[in-house]
Amino acid sequence: MRYVDYIIVGGGISGSVLSYTLMKYGASVHVFDQPTENQSSRVAAGLWNPIVLKRLKKVWMADEMIANLHEVYPDMETWTGERFFEPLPLRRVFHNPGEQNQWMELTDNPGFKPYLNDGIHPTPPNIIAQHGSALTKATGRVHVATMIQGVRNALEKLNAYTEGRFDWSLVQPHSEGISYGDIAAHSIISCEGMQLATGQAQHNVAGFAPVKGEVLKVALPVSLGKECIHQGHFMLGEADNQASVGATYAWDGFDKGPTPEKRAELEEHIQKVWDAEYTVTNHLSGIRPASKDRRPLVGPHPNKENTWIFNGMGSRAVLMAPYLAQVLAEHLLYGAPIIEECLPQRFA
Repeated sequence: MRYVDYIIVGGGISGSVLSYTLMKYGASVHVFDQPTENQSSRVAAGLWNPIVLKRLKKVWMADEMIANLHEVYPDMETWTGERFFEPLPLRRVFHNPGEQNQWMELTDNPGFKPYLNDGIHPTPPNIIAQHGSALTKATGRVHVATMIQGVRNALEKLNAYTEGRFDWSLVQPHSEGISYGDIAAHSIISCEGMQLATGQAQHNVAGFAPVKGEVLKVALPVSLGKECIHQGHFMLGEADNQASVGATYAWDGFDKGPTPEKRAELEEHIQKVWDAEYTVTNHLSGIRPASKDRRPLVGPHPNKENTWIFNGMGSRAVLMAPYLAQVLAEHLLYGAPIIEECLPQRFA
Protein backbone atom coordinates (compact mmCIF):
# COMPACT_ATOMS: atom_id res chain seq x y z
CA MET A 1 0.00 0.00 0.00
CA ARG A 2 1.29 3.45 -0.95
CA TYR A 3 0.36 6.46 1.17
CA VAL A 4 -0.31 10.02 0.03
CA ASP A 5 -1.98 12.92 1.75
CA TYR A 6 -4.64 13.56 -0.91
CA ILE A 7 -6.10 11.83 -3.94
CA ILE A 8 -7.28 14.40 -6.50
CA VAL A 9 -9.91 13.35 -9.03
CA GLY A 10 -9.77 15.49 -12.17
CA GLY A 11 -6.84 17.13 -13.91
CA GLY A 12 -8.40 20.16 -15.59
CA ILE A 13 -7.70 23.75 -14.56
CA SER A 14 -8.87 23.31 -10.96
CA GLY A 15 -7.23 19.94 -10.40
CA SER A 16 -3.94 21.07 -11.94
CA VAL A 17 -3.71 24.22 -9.83
CA LEU A 18 -4.79 22.44 -6.65
CA SER A 19 -2.33 19.58 -7.06
CA TYR A 20 0.54 22.06 -7.50
CA THR A 21 -0.61 24.15 -4.54
CA LEU A 22 -0.88 21.22 -2.14
CA MET A 23 2.58 20.02 -3.15
CA LYS A 24 3.98 23.52 -2.69
CA TYR A 25 2.70 23.36 0.90
CA GLY A 26 4.47 20.03 1.41
CA ALA A 27 1.56 17.63 0.94
CA SER A 28 1.78 14.57 -1.30
CA VAL A 29 -0.90 13.95 -3.93
CA HIS A 30 -1.94 11.45 -6.54
CA VAL A 31 -4.08 12.67 -9.44
CA PHE A 32 -6.55 10.49 -11.34
CA ASP A 33 -7.68 12.02 -14.60
CA GLN A 34 -9.52 11.09 -17.77
CA PRO A 35 -8.19 13.76 -20.20
CA THR A 36 -11.02 13.30 -22.71
CA GLU A 37 -13.43 14.55 -20.02
CA ASN A 38 -11.67 17.90 -19.49
CA GLN A 39 -13.57 19.46 -22.37
CA SER A 40 -14.38 22.82 -20.76
CA SER A 41 -10.76 23.25 -19.62
CA ARG A 42 -9.34 22.29 -23.01
CA VAL A 43 -11.76 24.51 -24.96
CA ALA A 44 -11.23 27.48 -22.61
CA ALA A 45 -9.39 30.50 -23.98
CA GLY A 46 -7.86 30.86 -20.51
CA LEU A 47 -8.58 34.58 -20.13
CA TRP A 48 -8.47 36.11 -16.68
CA ASN A 49 -10.04 39.45 -15.89
CA PRO A 50 -11.05 40.97 -12.54
CA ILE A 51 -13.71 43.13 -14.22
CA VAL A 52 -17.02 42.02 -15.76
CA LEU A 53 -16.50 44.09 -18.90
CA LYS A 54 -20.09 43.91 -20.09
CA ARG A 55 -21.38 45.65 -16.94
CA LEU A 56 -18.10 47.18 -15.72
CA LYS A 57 -18.41 45.54 -12.30
CA LYS A 58 -15.66 43.94 -10.24
CA VAL A 59 -15.60 40.18 -9.93
CA TRP A 60 -16.21 38.73 -6.47
CA MET A 61 -12.96 38.84 -4.42
CA ALA A 62 -11.11 40.20 -7.45
CA ASP A 63 -8.30 41.91 -5.52
CA GLU A 64 -7.34 38.80 -3.55
CA MET A 65 -7.49 36.60 -6.63
CA ILE A 66 -5.40 38.84 -8.87
CA ALA A 67 -2.65 39.22 -6.25
CA ASN A 68 -2.42 35.44 -5.87
CA LEU A 69 -2.68 34.63 -9.58
CA HIS A 70 0.38 36.70 -10.51
CA GLU A 71 2.49 34.61 -8.13
CA VAL A 72 1.09 31.12 -8.67
CA TYR A 73 1.16 30.73 -12.45
CA PRO A 74 4.78 31.93 -12.89
CA ASP A 75 5.77 29.52 -10.10
CA MET A 76 3.92 26.72 -11.91
CA GLU A 77 5.83 27.59 -15.08
CA THR A 78 9.10 27.12 -13.20
CA TRP A 79 7.89 23.80 -11.76
CA THR A 80 6.68 22.39 -15.08
CA GLY A 81 9.32 23.94 -17.34
CA GLU A 82 6.52 25.19 -19.61
CA ARG A 83 5.48 28.71 -20.63
CA PHE A 84 1.76 29.33 -20.47
CA PHE A 85 1.23 32.53 -18.43
CA GLU A 86 0.71 35.58 -20.66
CA PRO A 87 -0.21 39.00 -19.24
CA LEU A 88 -2.33 40.69 -21.90
CA PRO A 89 -4.50 43.82 -21.94
CA LEU A 90 -8.09 43.31 -23.07
CA ARG A 91 -9.54 45.91 -25.45
CA ARG A 92 -13.03 46.97 -24.39
CA VAL A 93 -14.87 48.27 -27.47
CA PHE A 94 -17.60 50.75 -26.48
CA HIS A 95 -21.13 50.40 -27.82
CA ASN A 96 -21.96 54.07 -27.24
CA PRO A 97 -20.58 57.31 -25.73
CA GLY A 98 -22.23 56.48 -22.39
CA GLU A 99 -20.04 53.41 -21.95
CA GLN A 100 -16.99 55.50 -22.76
CA ASN A 101 -17.97 58.06 -20.11
CA GLN A 102 -18.60 55.34 -17.52
CA TRP A 103 -15.14 53.88 -18.17
CA MET A 104 -13.46 57.25 -17.70
CA GLU A 105 -15.32 57.81 -14.42
CA LEU A 106 -14.25 54.40 -13.10
CA THR A 107 -10.57 55.04 -13.85
CA ASP A 108 -10.66 57.57 -10.98
CA ASN A 109 -12.27 55.06 -8.63
CA PRO A 110 -9.62 53.56 -6.28
CA GLY A 111 -11.27 50.13 -6.54
CA PHE A 112 -11.06 50.08 -10.35
CA LYS A 113 -7.90 52.11 -10.97
CA PRO A 114 -5.52 49.08 -10.80
CA TYR A 115 -7.49 47.37 -13.58
CA LEU A 116 -8.52 50.09 -16.06
CA ASN A 117 -6.18 52.19 -18.19
CA ASP A 118 -7.30 55.78 -18.33
CA GLY A 119 -7.74 57.43 -21.69
CA ILE A 120 -9.22 56.22 -24.97
CA HIS A 121 -6.64 54.25 -26.93
CA PRO A 122 -6.01 54.32 -30.68
CA THR A 123 -7.67 51.40 -32.42
CA PRO A 124 -5.38 49.11 -34.47
CA PRO A 125 -6.11 48.40 -38.16
CA ASN A 126 -9.11 46.21 -39.03
CA ILE A 127 -10.73 46.61 -35.59
CA ILE A 128 -14.11 48.32 -35.72
CA ALA A 129 -14.68 50.68 -32.80
CA GLN A 130 -17.01 53.53 -33.77
CA HIS A 131 -17.17 54.85 -30.22
CA GLY A 132 -13.57 54.11 -29.32
CA SER A 133 -11.97 51.55 -27.06
CA ALA A 134 -9.85 51.31 -23.93
CA LEU A 135 -7.49 48.76 -22.41
CA THR A 136 -7.53 46.85 -19.16
CA LYS A 137 -4.62 46.29 -16.78
CA ALA A 138 -3.65 43.20 -14.72
CA THR A 139 -5.42 40.92 -17.20
CA GLY A 140 -4.23 38.19 -19.53
CA ARG A 141 -4.50 34.53 -20.39
CA VAL A 142 -3.22 31.13 -19.41
CA HIS A 143 -2.59 28.73 -22.30
CA VAL A 144 -4.64 26.06 -20.59
CA ALA A 145 -3.76 23.00 -22.65
CA THR A 146 -0.04 23.70 -22.20
CA MET A 147 -0.47 24.15 -18.44
CA ILE A 148 -2.51 20.96 -18.01
CA GLN A 149 -0.02 18.90 -20.01
CA GLY A 150 2.91 20.44 -18.13
CA VAL A 151 1.37 19.57 -14.77
CA ARG A 152 0.65 16.03 -15.97
CA ASN A 153 4.25 15.59 -17.10
CA ALA A 154 5.57 16.87 -13.77
CA LEU A 155 3.27 14.56 -11.81
CA GLU A 156 4.15 11.54 -13.94
CA LYS A 157 7.83 12.05 -13.09
CA LEU A 158 6.82 11.73 -9.43
CA ASN A 159 4.63 8.67 -10.06
CA ALA A 160 1.72 10.83 -8.94
CA TYR A 161 -0.60 10.64 -11.96
CA THR A 162 -2.89 7.93 -13.29
CA GLU A 163 -4.82 8.29 -16.55
CA GLY A 164 -8.22 6.66 -16.38
CA ARG A 165 -11.70 7.02 -14.98
CA PHE A 166 -11.86 7.08 -11.17
CA ASP A 167 -14.32 4.49 -9.84
CA TRP A 168 -15.87 5.90 -6.68
CA SER A 169 -17.46 2.53 -5.87
CA LEU A 170 -13.98 1.16 -5.12
CA VAL A 171 -13.18 3.71 -2.39
CA GLN A 172 -12.84 1.97 0.97
CA PRO A 173 -12.46 3.16 4.59
CA HIS A 174 -8.88 2.97 5.86
CA SER A 175 -7.01 3.80 9.05
CA GLU A 176 -5.45 6.76 7.20
CA GLY A 177 -8.85 7.92 5.95
CA ILE A 178 -9.64 6.11 2.69
CA SER A 179 -8.04 3.72 0.25
CA TYR A 180 -8.39 3.28 -3.50
CA GLY A 181 -6.65 0.32 -5.06
CA ASP A 182 -3.12 0.29 -3.70
CA ILE A 183 -3.20 3.93 -2.55
CA ALA A 184 -4.28 5.16 0.89
CA ALA A 185 -4.90 8.83 1.63
CA HIS A 186 -6.31 11.17 4.25
CA SER A 187 -8.97 12.45 1.84
CA ILE A 188 -10.19 12.58 -1.74
CA ILE A 189 -10.73 15.95 -3.43
CA SER A 190 -13.16 16.01 -6.35
CA CYS A 191 -12.21 18.39 -9.16
CA GLU A 192 -14.39 16.62 -11.71
CA GLY A 193 -15.80 19.77 -13.26
CA MET A 194 -18.43 19.11 -15.90
CA GLN A 195 -18.99 15.48 -14.85
CA LEU A 196 -20.06 16.51 -11.35
CA ALA A 197 -21.97 19.57 -12.56
CA THR A 198 -24.08 17.58 -15.03
CA GLY A 199 -24.72 14.60 -12.76
CA GLN A 200 -22.43 12.24 -14.68
CA ALA A 201 -20.16 11.57 -11.70
CA GLN A 202 -20.71 8.64 -9.35
CA HIS A 203 -21.55 10.93 -6.45
CA ASN A 204 -23.91 13.88 -6.26
CA VAL A 205 -23.48 17.45 -5.08
CA ALA A 206 -26.35 19.93 -5.30
CA GLY A 207 -26.09 23.55 -6.41
CA PHE A 208 -24.64 23.34 -9.89
CA ALA A 209 -26.05 25.29 -12.83
CA PRO A 210 -23.86 24.12 -15.75
CA VAL A 211 -23.42 26.46 -18.69
CA LYS A 212 -22.55 25.38 -22.21
CA GLY A 213 -20.10 27.52 -24.14
CA GLU A 214 -19.05 27.48 -27.80
CA VAL A 215 -15.92 28.89 -29.46
CA LEU A 216 -14.87 29.41 -33.08
CA LYS A 217 -11.33 29.16 -34.40
CA VAL A 218 -10.79 31.41 -37.42
CA ALA A 219 -8.03 32.13 -39.93
CA LEU A 220 -7.38 35.79 -40.76
CA PRO A 221 -5.64 37.39 -43.77
CA VAL A 222 -3.49 39.46 -41.38
CA SER A 223 -2.40 38.90 -37.80
CA LEU A 224 -4.56 40.25 -35.00
CA GLY A 225 -1.37 40.38 -32.95
CA LYS A 226 -1.45 40.53 -29.15
CA GLU A 227 -5.02 41.73 -29.10
CA CYS A 228 -8.14 40.53 -27.34
CA ILE A 229 -11.13 42.54 -28.54
CA HIS A 230 -14.09 42.45 -26.19
CA GLN A 231 -17.57 43.64 -27.04
CA GLY A 232 -19.92 41.16 -25.46
CA HIS A 233 -17.84 38.30 -26.86
CA PHE A 234 -14.06 38.18 -27.28
CA MET A 235 -11.86 37.87 -30.36
CA LEU A 236 -8.41 36.75 -29.27
CA GLY A 237 -5.32 36.83 -31.47
CA GLU A 238 -3.44 33.54 -31.80
CA ALA A 239 -0.27 32.48 -33.62
CA ASP A 240 -0.08 32.11 -37.42
CA ASN A 241 -2.84 34.62 -38.26
CA GLN A 242 -5.40 32.68 -36.24
CA ALA A 243 -7.95 33.89 -33.69
CA SER A 244 -10.33 32.41 -31.13
CA VAL A 245 -13.83 33.87 -30.90
CA GLY A 246 -16.23 33.24 -28.02
CA ALA A 247 -17.71 32.38 -25.86
CA THR A 248 -21.44 31.79 -25.90
CA TYR A 249 -23.73 30.86 -23.01
CA ALA A 250 -26.53 28.29 -22.97
CA TRP A 251 -28.23 26.45 -20.13
CA ASP A 252 -29.42 23.47 -22.15
CA GLY A 253 -28.40 21.34 -25.13
CA PHE A 254 -25.46 19.85 -23.26
CA ASP A 255 -25.49 16.73 -25.41
CA LYS A 256 -25.69 18.48 -28.79
CA GLY A 257 -22.11 19.67 -29.23
CA PRO A 258 -21.45 22.77 -31.37
CA THR A 259 -24.64 24.25 -32.87
CA PRO A 260 -25.39 26.29 -36.01
CA GLU A 261 -27.23 28.90 -33.89
CA LYS A 262 -24.20 29.70 -31.77
CA ARG A 263 -21.89 29.69 -34.77
CA ALA A 264 -24.13 32.34 -36.34
CA GLU A 265 -24.03 34.35 -33.09
CA LEU A 266 -20.24 34.29 -33.01
CA GLU A 267 -19.87 35.13 -36.70
CA GLU A 268 -22.18 38.10 -36.17
CA HIS A 269 -19.81 39.26 -33.43
CA ILE A 270 -16.79 38.95 -35.73
CA GLN A 271 -18.49 41.15 -38.31
CA LYS A 272 -19.14 43.81 -35.66
CA VAL A 273 -15.51 44.13 -34.56
CA TRP A 274 -13.36 42.90 -37.48
CA ASP A 275 -13.16 44.78 -40.79
CA ALA A 276 -11.51 42.07 -42.91
CA GLU A 277 -12.10 38.59 -44.23
CA TYR A 278 -11.99 35.48 -42.05
CA THR A 279 -12.44 31.72 -42.45
CA VAL A 280 -13.87 29.47 -39.76
CA THR A 281 -11.49 26.54 -39.23
CA ASN A 282 -13.01 24.88 -36.17
CA HIS A 283 -16.07 25.05 -33.91
CA LEU A 284 -15.80 23.71 -30.36
CA SER A 285 -18.02 23.43 -27.31
CA GLY A 286 -17.62 22.68 -23.61
CA ILE A 287 -19.68 22.75 -20.43
CA ARG A 288 -18.67 25.08 -17.60
CA PRO A 289 -19.29 23.80 -14.06
CA ALA A 290 -20.99 26.93 -12.73
CA SER A 291 -23.15 27.16 -9.60
CA LYS A 292 -26.62 28.54 -8.99
CA ASP A 293 -25.37 31.53 -6.97
CA ARG A 294 -22.19 32.09 -9.03
CA ARG A 295 -19.97 31.19 -6.10
CA PRO A 296 -17.57 28.24 -6.26
CA LEU A 297 -18.12 25.04 -4.32
CA VAL A 298 -15.09 24.56 -2.07
CA GLY A 299 -15.25 22.52 1.11
CA PRO A 300 -16.24 19.17 2.57
CA HIS A 301 -18.64 16.95 0.62
CA PRO A 302 -22.12 17.28 2.18
CA ASN A 303 -22.65 13.54 2.56
CA LYS A 304 -19.37 11.66 1.94
CA GLU A 305 -16.73 11.32 4.64
CA ASN A 306 -13.11 12.20 3.90
CA THR A 307 -14.19 13.79 0.62
CA TRP A 308 -13.82 17.42 -0.45
CA ILE A 309 -15.14 19.46 -3.37
CA PHE A 310 -13.07 21.95 -5.39
CA ASN A 311 -15.33 22.94 -8.25
CA GLY A 312 -18.03 25.31 -9.52
CA MET A 313 -15.84 28.15 -10.81
CA GLY A 314 -17.65 28.40 -14.13
CA SER A 315 -15.92 30.55 -16.72
CA ARG A 316 -13.55 32.07 -14.14
CA ALA A 317 -11.53 29.01 -13.11
CA VAL A 318 -8.24 30.52 -14.34
CA LEU A 319 -8.85 33.59 -12.17
CA MET A 320 -10.25 31.85 -9.10
CA ALA A 321 -8.38 28.55 -8.81
CA PRO A 322 -5.01 29.86 -7.48
CA TYR A 323 -6.54 31.81 -4.59
CA LEU A 324 -9.15 29.20 -3.70
CA ALA A 325 -6.53 26.43 -3.85
CA GLN A 326 -4.46 28.34 -1.33
CA VAL A 327 -7.49 28.78 0.93
CA LEU A 328 -8.32 25.07 0.77
CA ALA A 329 -4.69 23.96 1.24
CA GLU A 330 -4.25 26.17 4.31
CA HIS A 331 -7.53 24.91 5.74
CA LEU A 332 -6.63 21.25 5.23
CA LEU A 333 -3.06 21.53 6.46
CA TYR A 334 -3.23 24.27 9.10
CA GLY A 335 -6.89 24.58 10.03
CA ALA A 336 -7.12 28.11 8.58
CA PRO A 337 -10.64 29.47 7.98
CA ILE A 338 -12.43 28.45 4.83
CA ILE A 339 -14.77 30.75 2.88
CA GLU A 340 -18.23 30.01 4.26
CA GLU A 341 -20.13 31.28 1.23
CA CYS A 342 -18.33 28.66 -0.88
CA LEU A 343 -19.22 25.65 1.27
CA PRO A 344 -21.08 22.97 -0.73
CA GLN A 345 -23.44 22.35 2.21
CA ARG A 346 -25.25 25.62 1.44
CA PHE A 347 -27.19 23.70 -1.21
CA ALA A 348 -27.73 20.54 0.83
